[in-house]
Amino acid sequence: MTVRSINPRTGQIIEEIASSTPSELRDALARARRCQREWYVRTTREERASMIKELEAVCLRRKDEVVGLMHEEVGIPRTALSGAYASALSGVDHYIEEYLSGGDRSYPLPNTWTATDASITFPPHGVVGHIGVWNFPFWQTMITAIPALLTGNAVVFKPSELSTLSGLKIAELVHEAGYPTGLYTPVVGGADIGKLMVTSDVDAITFTGSIDTGLDIARNAGIKPLILELSGNDAAIVRHDADIEQAARGIAYGTFSRGGQVCVRIKRVYAHEAVVDELLERVVNIAGHLSLEDDVGPLISEEAREKVHRVVRDAVDQGAELLCGGEVPQGPGFFYPPTVLRHSDDSLEAVRRETFGPVCPVRAVKDDEEAIALANDTRYGLGATVWTSDPERGLEIAQRLDAGNVWINECVRTLPGGEYFQGWKQSGIPSSMSRLQMFTKKKTIVAHRSCEPRKHWFC
Repeated sequence: MTVRSINPRTGQIIEEIASSTPSELRDALARARRCQREWYVRTTREERASMIKELEAVCLRRKDEVVGLMHEEVGIPRTALSGAYASALSGVDHYIEEYLSGGDRSYPLPNTWTATDASITFPPHGVVGHIGVWNFPFWQTMITAIPALLTGNAVVFKPSELSTLSGLKIAELVHEAGYPTGLYTPVVGGADIGKLMVTSDVDAITFTGSIDTGLDIARNAGIKPLILELSGNDAAIVRHDADIEQAARGIAYGTFSRGGQVCVRIKRVYAHEAVVDELLERVVNIAGHLSLEDDVGPLISEEAREKVHRVVRDAVDQGAELLCGGEVPQGPGFFYPPTVLRHSDDSLEAVRRETFGPVCPVRAVKDDEEAIALANDTRYGLGATVWTSDPERGLEIAQRLDAGNVWINECVRTLPGGEYFQGWKQSGIPSSMSRLQMFTKKKTIVAHRSCEPRKHWFC
């Protein structure tokens, strides 16, 4: 069995890579467990922090090389890849500071617990199985690798079969930084290898991808920690008082950049009826000036493009008005033009489900209440945006939106290193923990300082 790395800008095969076998996956997991136990015992917190800084240095030194490979393999414009690369590394110092200032903690006990101490420690999970994603090959990989390695875990990493070469290159960077090969091990393959990893004895699973795959993982993983960041169908609310130039440019960027192939991107727009015409005119104008090559980029595969085109045609057949785009361009690669739809029916697949393409469905609403109700009427809960000139009202609306990430007059700008990036509803497993804590478990130790039997024990 092999996986194919294909350049989506040309449709040409870059390389075929042999898939890992089930026995190779089992061997990788066994080596990871042995290596993690030894490595965690013999390294201090400070040494692990120093190694993360060395990994950061290696990544910065080889940035152009890695960005170039990702550009070839996944087709995303270089500027977008470079920005995500920097964002992933920008969280390094934050995670190190949190880790070094954290440590074990004591827990206050009642006076009746005489001569007794309680402490809470936060050891690593052990072996983390990481199933990667193709649209953020570096960002999503590193916001797992950095906190996982820093807290003392081993990682067995299966890159997406659509970005295998990028994943293998990132593993190379980790090893160059001095990590043992057994501590960070890449395996190659498609869904078959991913499923084997999920059902294996790994101590935790981290996955980014579709809700359907996330549900399948939850059904088959058994009882183990799951770090799942799943699909989004983010709503944008444009109030009657919004600055339309700002809203139109933000929505166009949030919808069309990276070909719309990002979970946390604007996927549906609810604009007040007083401003919807002006907004549509400006968004369509922006769409018409974008370069497919430099601004938007191709879709990842021919199958992905066929799906997006089918969703658009179905919407038009069911009454949506096509304002621009909606046609498959001639020429090499898997490009699809920025597409704007005006509709009044949220049952359309283009609105109800995540399209994962440069498609912007817009619906007019009469007031904030209708916009909020429509925005929340979904199984998704990853992100949302609010566009308004009233900061207080914008904050009120943001608090009422059922999403883990909400932007006001801003879009898709995550915290450095992916900190606190979590979805609600079926867009992930909600957690109040920092990202660093997701890669640790807690242990409570209660210790009595004497050898005296307790008075309430049986004689």
